[in-house]
Amino acid sequence: MTLPDPVAAKAALRLLVRNRRKDLAKARPDADRAVVEVARAPLAARFPDPAGKVAALYVALGSELDPRTLAEALAAQGWTLALPSVEGAQRAMVFRRWAPGQPLTRDAIGMTAPEPSSPLVEPDLVVAPLLAFDRRGRRLGQGGGYYDRALEALRARREVFVLGLAYVGQETHGLPNEPHDQGLDAILTESEYIAVRKE
Repeated sequence: MTLPDPVAAKAALRLLVRNRRKDLAKARPDADRAVVEVARAPLAARFPDPAGKVAALYVALGSELDPRTLAEALAAQGWTLALPSVEGAQRAMVFRRWAPGQPLTRDAIGMTAPEPSSPLVEPDLVVAPLLAFDRRGRRLGQGGGYYDRALEALRARREVFVLGLAYVGQETHGLPNEPHDQGLDAILTESEYIAVRKE
C-alpha cells in the first residue's frame, strides 16, 4: 500500500483551510479579546513570574488571528515582547525585541518585523500563527518552514513553550506530518486552551 505524500497533502489542505480561516475571522471579530481571557489562568500557572521572560508573537497577516491585544496583556504582566524576523543569506528566522508603538520594517521575505537595530532575544514563549492544528499539537503553517527551523534551533539550546494561536474552527483532524515539523505545546483559541499531551 502506498502512503499519501505529506507534502502534496499539505498543499491541498492549505487551499481549503485558508478559505475556512477567512470565514472564521469574519464570524469572530472579537476573538483577539476573547483569547486574552482564555489564556489568563493557564499562562499564569505555567509562568507565575513572567518578569524577565520573553514572549515572541507575530504581526497578523491576512486572516490570521491578531495577537496585538494578547501582546499588550502580556506586556502589562511584565513580559518582554519580541517579533520574528527572517534575515541573512540563509533566510533564518530570529527574534528581535519589540514593544507596542515601536517602528517596524520589512525583513528579507517582506514580513513586518522589528528594525535590524533591535536586540536579538531568545524567547521563553513563542506564540505561533497557523492555518490548521490538531489536538496532538500538529501545526499546518504557510509552507515556508521558517517556524519549524527556528523552533528546532531554539529547542536544541533551551526550553521554549510554543503556543499556537487560532480560531477554534481551525481544528483539523489527521493533519499530515513530516519529520522536520515542530509540534505545539498548547493551542489557544477564542473559546479553549488545549494542552497537548506528549506521546
